Amino acid sequence: MASNVWSEMTLNRDDTREQKRMAVLRTGARLFNEHGFDRTSLDDIASELNVSKRTLYYYVKNKDDILFECNRLAFEFMEETMVTSQNNDLSPLERIAMVMRSYMDLLSNEFGACLALSKDNILSEESRKTLRNGRRKLDRVVRELIEQGVADGTIAPCEPKLATAALFGAFNWVPQWQTNGNRETYSEIANGFLDIFLDGLRTRE
Repeated sequence: MASNVWSEMTLNRDDTREQKRMAVLRTGARLFNEHGFDRTSLDDIASELNVSKRTLYYYVKNKDDILFECNRLAFEFMEETMVTSQNNDLSPLERIAMVMRSYMDLLSNEFGACLALSKDNILSEESRKTLRNGRRKLDRVVRELIEQGVADGTIAPCEPKLATAALFGAFNWVPQWQTNGNRETYSEIANGFLDIFLDGLRTRE
């Protein structure tokens, strides 16, 4: 439990401030996912960690800051995969599968679920801009891979924007109903989704 995590961190002299900050973010994300952002207070997060609300301000500015950082870290998780997806040794379909499997792995943890379940319209304009740029970047990677596949004939002619929206729409819905899943469960769902979607995208002989 989060409270135990915080206690262990407090007792371990080698733990850093960043590790404690991550405990705050993970706990916040988990409570946002379970109860909703609006129904979760800083007092709830502090209580879960067995610390005072005042202590939280040493690690985060406010509740909005927790939501922003959780979403930012989710996009950071995808950075390496997005770079690897530019490897032209793999076919566009293989690279789409790689990106989407990594994305489903992200959705299986607190930050990824928070990204899918939360809305950023309560954040400042600057924070919204940062997060929406992250969404557009991820969307663009998959869209461009679909465009490449259509161009080289491995993907049937389609509207890349709609195909990308369908992929992310299906994947983003999983945390809504698979609330007790783990990485293995999410991986199985990803494989099932990709069997359906990639077969639909693939050019017929």
